[in-house]
Amino acid sequence: MSTPHTSPATTTATRSGARVVVTRTDDVIAGAEPIVSVMVDSGEIMAFTPTTAGDLSAMLARAATDTIAVKIRVTNSYPEAAFEHVYDVIVPAPRDHEDRFDWMYDHLYEYTGEGPEYASAPAAYEVEILSAPEPFAHLIGLKVDSYG
Repeated sequence: MSTPHTSPATTTATRSGARVVVTRTDDVIAGAEPIVSVMVDSGEIMAFTPTTAGDLSAMLARAATDTIAVKIRVTNSYPEAAFEHVYDVIVPAPRDHEDRFDWMYDHLYEYTGEGPEYASAPAAYEVEILSAPEPFAHLIGLKVDSYG
């Protein structure tokens, strides 16, 4: 079983320690593009170590991405049968400030279930992310499940 990667940075710091925050605003005037903002709490010229520059690059890439392609494994278990499916799906990109598990339930959980013939049977459902694009590699290995 794969181990989920660490959460992405939503903030990083310049060489002097000033905090840098990257955000994306989708709530804009109709027809306008989303806004990706980089804010520094000190107003200084931003100078980064290579590691921090890499963090900032990934933060900007994630904020600029609208949708991502992920491969998921869905397991549906019923008292009399179990089913496993692998799907390639395109979903809205999660934001760094967003809870990863809430995002999974909102956008990936819909792929669970085997249809009306199993609608009244008790079941266990699980969704696992098998692959994701590089700026979102921290999602690989994450799972959500429920019982009902």
